[in-house]
Amino acid sequence: MLSTIQNRLSIKQGLWLLAAGIAAALMAIWLLDQHYQRRITEETALQSMNTAMSRQLQTLRQQMDAFASSRQLTHAEQFRASLQQLKAQHRALVLALRNADLDETGMLAAGDLFQQVESNFNALVHKQVTIGIARNEGHAGQLNAAAQRVEEVVTALPALAVSFLQLRQHEKNFLLYRDETYINQFMVALSQFRGTIFMSDLDNQILAATQQSLRAYTDSFNTMAQLQRDIGLSSESGLTGELNRAASKAEQQTLALAQQLDSHLDNRLDQARLHSTLSVLVIMALVLTTLALFIRQLNRHFAAARSSAQRLGDGDLQTPIEQIPGNEIGELLKVLETMRSSLLDKSDALARDNHSKSFLSDLGHTLQGVKDTTTLCDDIIRYLCSRLKAHVGALYVAEGDGLVRRATYGIASLEMLAQVIEPGEGIVGQCASDRKPRHLHNLPHDYLLVTTGSTRQTPSSLLLMPLLWNNQLYGVLELGAVGSLPDFAGDFLHQASEPLAIALHTSQVNAELRNLQQEAPLPPANFAIQKRALPAGHQAAPVIDTQQDQAQRLQLENTP
Repeated sequence: MLSTIQNRLSIKQGLWLLAAGIAAALMAIWLLDQHYQRRITEETALQSMNTAMSRQLQTLRQQMDAFASSRQLTHAEQFRASLQQLKAQHRALVLALRNADLDETGMLAAGDLFQQVESNFNALVHKQVTIGIARNEGHAGQLNAAAQRVEEVVTALPALAVSFLQLRQHEKNFLLYRDETYINQFMVALSQFRGTIFMSDLDNQILAATQQSLRAYTDSFNTMAQLQRDIGLSSESGLTGELNRAASKAEQQTLALAQQLDSHLDNRLDQARLHSTLSVLVIMALVLTTLALFIRQLNRHFAAARSSAQRLGDGDLQTPIEQIPGNEIGELLKVLETMRSSLLDKSDALARDNHSKSFLSDLGHTLQGVKDTTTLCDDIIRYLCSRLKAHVGALYVAEGDGLVRRATYGIASLEMLAQVIEPGEGIVGQCASDRKPRHLHNLPHDYLLVTTGSTRQTPSSLLLMPLLWNNQLYGVLELGAVGSLPDFAGDFLHQASEPLAIALHTSQVNAELRNLQQEAPLPPANFAIQKRALPAGHQAAPVIDTQQDQAQRLQLENTP
């Protein structure tokens, strides 16, 4: 607890609090000395008699509570017997005070309170007898009889019977818990039951009998509710409240008498001085212990701050800095933790950026050389699956109005994959249609099975990336892993999508040129005419660069 208080206080506040504690300890020492000087003598007989009467009063209170909860006459008789014994102890204590020449006014007042407790308890018992100790006695029996008469009338009508059962449930809840809430619920249910009667198709004779029985039942319940209010629905209301207040006053009066007796028990000076000396020693020990713990706590906080600063100076950004709330050292450690987190985030971001640039540079080497589309796609999918720890992969190239599967990696059964996918068809077609990347989990059990030679598994993580350049789709890349793909995979593929699209575009243009040359070979002097003969969308000369040029440009752009 002391450590918790110190953690919540600043150093300055802790020193002020410690000084205030020492001053309070000195004041307590003086007060204890004065207190024990006043306690000189002790008259054991009077104190014992007062203690016995206090215990008897507690027993009386327990028996009173037992009757209030059980409402059984057995507890009432036990209460009356204990009360008579308490009165006898009270008379004996009054006589002893008078013989000791002490003031017995307070004890006489306590006797009047005991008489009031007896009167209130008898009124409470009488009211409970009126209600009925058992369910078939007193007014409780009348309420049950009235309810049975209503049940006899509505038994043959299911709707009315169910509604009346709900009404009776609220009645039983009120009698069990004696709470005003259940009275309100009873009244609401009564209104609903009357509405059900009004809406039912009853003949006049049954309707009159039902209303008469219900009126008698309602009047009996209202009378019961009022009797319970008279007794008291809580410990502070009705006769129960009056009884509790009278008993509390009697206990307070007895306590005041005990204090009065203690004021006369101050004759043992030697023992009082001994107690005073021991108290002084204990308080001083507590003060010194508190001071030592406070200094030790400060030293520990300073050591923690020094160790944290040393770790930061040595470049350790992974170990979190211990936080100490409350004081100035804690604020310093909080600032150091914020600085450590910021440096760690920047370090991680720089590492990821260098990682991506390194991958893009290696990708540029993969794209080098003049390759046909199939070879290029195979190189791309093998490189990406190897680098990104993907277990399966597929590369679809936009040709005509659809997507043609050009390369795969690690797929168990190619028969499960469509060779040509139309835009909007499946996940790949949707990615091509809206041109947005997708990162999926919890794939179907037969989607892109991964084979390991003896088993087949379904990837648990799938990443699809459209390959776009100049707002034109050139393909869709699909990678999957049994576990999870690296965190940087999405960002890396997003950066690599345009270079890959350019490479695919260049490969397709070169393939078209080769096809045109094979169909109608032209001399080198007519190459310009050949370029003009290219289809629309492939007219710009800079687009017809080799994959090697594109790869070299990509490598230069991403070299750190």
